[in-house]
Amino acid sequence: MNKVIRYGSVQAIPIYNCSAHTPEEWTKRDGVSRPILGITEASLGILINICYIPILFVMLEKEHFKISCYKIMSFLAIIDMLSIVVDCIITGWLSYQGAVFCSYPTLIYFSGMSGTGLWCCTCVTALILIVNRIFDLLVPRARIFFFEGNRTFLVILGAVLYTMYYVFCNTPSLFTSKFHSWFFTPMIFEGRDMDYENVPMFFNNIGVVFVTCILYILFCFVLGAKLKNVSTGSESRSASIQIFFQSAMICAFNLMASLIYISMNYIEVPFWLIILGQFSWQLGNSAPVFIYMKFNKTLRNERPEDEYGAKGYTDNVENPFDTSYDYFIKLVFFM
Repeated sequence: MNKVIRYGSVQAIPIYNCSAHTPEEWTKRDGVSRPILGITEASLGILINICYIPILFVMLEKEHFKISCYKIMSFLAIIDMLSIVVDCIITGWLSYQGAVFCSYPTLIYFSGMSGTGLWCCTCVTALILIVNRIFDLLVPRARIFFFEGNRTFLVILGAVLYTMYYVFCNTPSLFTSKFHSWFFTPMIFEGRDMDYENVPMFFNNIGVVFVTCILYILFCFVLGAKLKNVSTGSESRSASIQIFFQSAMICAFNLMASLIYISMNYIEVPFWLIILGQFSWQLGNSAPVFIYMKFNKTLRNERPEDEYGAKGYTDNVENPFDTSYDYFIKLVFFM
């Protein structure tokens, strides 16, 4: 964005200048139309966002929203919905058109800038969410200090500022139908890929995502340790197994997307691996819908007091082995 402000428009930026050919010529020269894939992606993206709407409304209800993890989850849901617009709906439309950067330079530049920022926001917010859950398990005082009441919004503001840095101060990702994915380079000039290098994205994809995965693993071990004395057939133990598989699945999607995305921008990788990275990005934003609908009874039942009782519904669970332990298990949410 800073370069757009400096030069006045996307096309005026020297390294993004497409004046060598017309948009139609660029499309015909480098584009590959994939209408079936494009329609499928866009349609699924619209469907998933429609499914997200009632879930988001439930999260925003007063009795839910007063809990810190629901505040984080609500913000993450909004980010996921916006990300789906870029990685599914816009990607699907561009794939249907067989577009490359120079086909729609302004649209792709701003979409890529938004997609990059939203991806980084998803990563850091997921990190915040798992820290919130670990604090609730191990260090309740820390959770109170960082997340009690409106303090959660200050933490979320940190995620927003982190996102703004990637939006305004870094190289955006740009779509090309040739590989059906988003790259730093617009593929205009041969031999100049390093002019579009994005080192901070390397930090986000390796550092933030890797740390998040480590914390998810730690969380599962801690939860497993606390469940040692719980009977094998209990609801709590079954829920903990579900939590393990949910976290493993989400970590796999995000870690896969992160590693592939970094690799394909620096070295040549096979087309199937690029597609796998693109699908992993899409699944990372889409999977929470199915997780909430399948595993989260609180969201399915719409109001927390329906299942647990309004008076007993608090954000602080000091004793995980009291009568509200099943509630606590259900309150542990993921991206």
